[in-house]
Amino acid sequence: MEYFSWMGSIITRDTILGHPLDDAFAFRTAKIVRIQDRLLGGADLAIRTGIAVFVVLVLLMGQRGYVDKEAVVGTATWTLNGDFHGMNYSKFSYCEDHDCRFVDEHVMRGGGGADVNKGVLFVATAISEREQRRVCEDDADTCNRNSAFKTVKADTFYAAGVDDFQIQLSHEAMAPTYYAAKHDERFHGTDKDMEGKLVSFRDDGTGRVRMVDLQEIKPDLGLMMTLSELLDAAGLDLDKPVPAEDGAVDRDERPIRKVGVVIDCHIRYFNDWSTWSPASAVKYEIEFAPSSQQNALYSSTYEAVGFGDARMMVKRSGVYVRVLQEGNLERFSLVEMLQTLAIGFMLMTLSSWIMAQVATRYLPLAERYETHKCAAHTLRHTLPPQPSALNPLSLNPLPLNPSARSPQLWP
Repeated sequence: MEYFSWMGSIITRDTILGHPLDDAFAFRTAKIVRIQDRLLGGADLAIRTGIAVFVVLVLLMGQRGYVDKEAVVGTATWTLNGDFHGMNYSKFSYCEDHDCRFVDEHVMRGGGGADVNKGVLFVATAISEREQRRVCEDDADTCNRNSAFKTVKADTFYAAGVDDFQIQLSHEAMAPTYYAAKHDERFHGTDKDMEGKLVSFRDDGTGRVRMVDLQEIKPDLGLMMTLSELLDAAGLDLDKPVPAEDGAVDRDERPIRKVGVVIDCHIRYFNDWSTWSPASAVKYEIEFAPSSQQNALYSSTYEAVGFGDARMMVKRSGVYVRVLQEGNLERFSLVEMLQTLAIGFMLMTLSSWIMAQVATRYLPLAERYETHKCAAHTLRHTLPPQPSALNPLSLNPLPLNPSARSPQLWP
């Protein structure tokens, strides 16, 4: 025990480092000073009520401060179908001054680097062909494989009837982490089981430009439309040029049918459509809009068809549509709710501090309020004992003064 004798000078039965244990482990509370001022009390009540309304209506319900969010991931595929039965391209206005031909969907959806299975669709509206033959030496029995090709015939034509080709969009989306946890279908959906709508940012007919609902999309049907309807949803026309952006100096006056266009297909998913999130199912909305950057994506490079001493060089221009899947899915989060409530308590505390500063600095009796607020008092836990009338061995605390408005304090 000699080795621990030095501890006696640090910790004793009633002291630690020379300070009484009751002082070292005392619990301190904020002193409440009641100021009977109607204006100050009314302002404090109004501020606290406003903070409570703000936290409940704005943070919790308006901004859904009780949910956690995760970005969706998804896939999309396109299907293009066409039928020339009963068509006569001589009746098409765009074929009056330009050559037209009937081309099936396999040729029209090729080129442009598009892959319908990766959410990218390319529909050719104008096709250029160059028939080329290899230039051989006059005295050669066979052509050298390194000999150059020469164009012997060139032609450009429109794809007749492409306006009425049917387009179908299939897509799927999920919140990967939420869905993987329990395979909860509230965080997963396909076009076969989700309700959606087709929207467009345009004039609503009253002069206001806003998001307008164009079509309800039912789960059993999905999104099916013609190419002309797709362009109309994007605010475009095949026989008109692409609208110029604000401040643009140069504008290509050639029609879209000839030069092509890039369109972004925005699919936004959400499950916050009910009063309380998350909703029982995922919904979505689709918006078609011209891309901000109209580049070479809507026109393929020349592609070689054939081999040997003759080949056909084919170039396609048309409508290039790319899918952009966006949105967040929500689920209840206790952590987010507690953080929102903590913000409310912090605002309440800040409000109390501001009102205390006003009371102790600017009111007529500010000095008196400051004195009572800062005065230190100690409430002793061990009260002087009094014997009980029934049991002399029991101890009762001293009675408090009934007329006093605050607990008995001992300095």
